[in-house]
Amino acid sequence: MTMSEKTAARTAAGDGTHLDLKAKARELAGRTFDKRDLTVLDELAVPEAKYYIPGRPPLGNDGFKELMLHLWQAKPDLRLEILDIVSEGPFVASRVRFTGTHLGELMGIPPTGRRLELEEILVERWNDEGRLVEFYQEADYLGMLTTLGVVPPRGAGPLGQLAHTFTSAARFTWLKRKARRGGGR
Repeated sequence: MTMSEKTAARTAAGDGTHLDLKAKARELAGRTFDKRDLTVLDELAVPEAKYYIPGRPPLGNDGFKELMLHLWQAKPDLRLEILDIVSEGPFVASRVRFTGTHLGELMGIPPTGRRLELEEILVERWNDEGRLVEFYQEADYLGMLTTLGVVPPRGAGPLGQLAHTFTSAARFTWLKRKARRGGGR
């Protein structure tokens, strides 16, 4: 981190040593998602940082990097927009929106070519030195699975759910074959 980046990450309050954790969180998000720069984790996270993602055991820095590479492969145009951000003590909470097109396998789901929009809540805990210690994510995965056609739409009755199961099985079989042949969208 350059001296100007260190200075930008500190507020002008008091003795100048109070870290601006919102700036740190924005840097983490911007470099990870806008610049696809995973070295930011080596710089901003402690080596033993933990990432808590629903449905997975806690990840370390390397596991989180692998997850990011998988997401970029599944959604090459993945973008992040910070909608709200608040900070209290060592915690930063953000409400964010991810958008991208499902063009690669995602959680075992073959590419659908569908546009995804997913809102998430991210909570980060930083230490006194301005290094990321913990990262928690909560997301509307049910909404994402509905958009991908894996889960029937809200309000589908028993017959609608049954019909969705059969049509989805056929559609996903076709999508998997298409993906194996390199058929793109």
